[in-house]
Amino acid sequence: MANERILIVEDDDGVAYLVQVHLQRCGYQIAGRVASGEEALAQAEQSQARLALMDINLAGQLDGVQTAIRLRQQFDLPVVFITGLSDDETLQRSREAKAFGYVVKPFRQEDLKSSIDLALNKHQVESRLQRIEHSFTAAVRSIGEGVIMTDEQSRVIFLNPVAETLTGWSRESAPGDRALHDIFRLSPLEGRAPGELTPASPRSEQAELKARDGSTLPIEFTTAPIRNDAGTITGQVLIFRDITDRRRAEAELTQSRENLRSLAAHMETLRENERTRIAREVHDELGQMITGLRMDLAWIQKRLAAIPDEPLREPLLGKARSMSTLLEQLVKAVRKIASELRPAVLDLGLCAAMDWQARDWQQRTGIMCELVTPSAAVLLPEGLGTALFRIFQETLTNAARHAQATRVQVRLSLADGWVTLEIRDNGLGITTEQQRQTKSFGLLGMKERANILGGSCTVRGVPGQGTTVEVKLPLPAA
Repeated sequence: MANERILIVEDDDGVAYLVQVHLQRCGYQIAGRVASGEEALAQAEQSQARLALMDINLAGQLDGVQTAIRLRQQFDLPVVFITGLSDDETLQRSREAKAFGYVVKPFRQEDLKSSIDLALNKHQVESRLQRIEHSFTAAVRSIGEGVIMTDEQSRVIFLNPVAETLTGWSRESAPGDRALHDIFRLSPLEGRAPGELTPASPRSEQAELKARDGSTLPIEFTTAPIRNDAGTITGQVLIFRDITDRRRAEAELTQSRENLRSLAAHMETLRENERTRIAREVHDELGQMITGLRMDLAWIQKRLAAIPDEPLREPLLGKARSMSTLLEQLVKAVRKIASELRPAVLDLGLCAAMDWQARDWQQRTGIMCELVTPSAAVLLPEGLGTALFRIFQETLTNAARHAQATRVQVRLSLADGWVTLEIRDNGLGITTEQQRQTKSFGLLGMKERANILGGSCTVRGVPGQGTTVEVKLPLPAA
């Protein structure tokens, strides 16, 4: 610390001269030598001193304590007192002045140097900490979230402006003499006592904050312990934000989703009703027409067969047989269309419809389909049974198109108020990325059908081992 500029404030010329000699021998520069507090203040302003070495008992209007306080306040200049006394009163006055040390007369050069070096080091550290504290405080005050800090007794020691606004407490009325639970009041505290707000590690929660005026607002807050170098908790910090707008947006989004889901359910009901109507019209009306055509064609064939002229008869009979074949194909097409719109077997129950669908699908694809259903009759509401059947159909379609499976196992079960449909295949196994594809409308439709009825549809795939679709739907209360 040599070459530092030291201001000597001593009203005894002999002592002042001796101090100057010692300082110069130690390598310090003399920023000035004055005899009063008033002169010290004037000299400090222009001397660029780094420290004042000052008698605690100065003659004049300002004594050493008063001068030291003003030097610190106005110029951030540290002071080391020179005193001939070492009693408790002198020490107390030194503390009041926030002196960085004192030297008792008579002193040695080594004592003087060590006191000055210690004071300069201490002042340097304190100045650095003060700059950090100011920067930290400015940063915390400028953020858009509320910040509250407490000591180890959970007394509030700091609030930033946002915390003041949200809690209704000012920094003047809260810090130092207010407990945290007086200012940061949560409703409810979820069974915790106020002192239990500090967790062992940071965590985020939501609650209702009761402001000083009695109003409440929803907040999201994070609490974290403040630890010293030894790991001991010395306080806590709370960071919180007003989530009123977010709650409102979430509520609006939830309502919008519910509206869309209700609309989807309504549209699905209309679609199924329309399918049923069309299927019946196709089956009944077209079926009746086709039956009439077959009867007419049979009548024509009978008359043609009675024609004695073979060259005339055979071409006409050939055409009649061709028409009969087309009518048989038309009958099959009408039945297929009606069945795809809504299988009539659904009227016999879900198990019967699934059994028919499994056998028909196995015949068409060549993929083995094993179906296990409850032995007792399964009586489900029409909407529930239709939804399960449609999901079953879609899953079989996906297995045939994409899975490259050779076997599909299906199990339908009822337990604890839920109906569960589990479909496993031994194919490639669907990946997470494939499920996330925006064009996976089949999967989306399956999941939405389940969601509409208050259930769930999960799809899990294991590469090389197959895909499992599990549908769980709540049964209506008896």
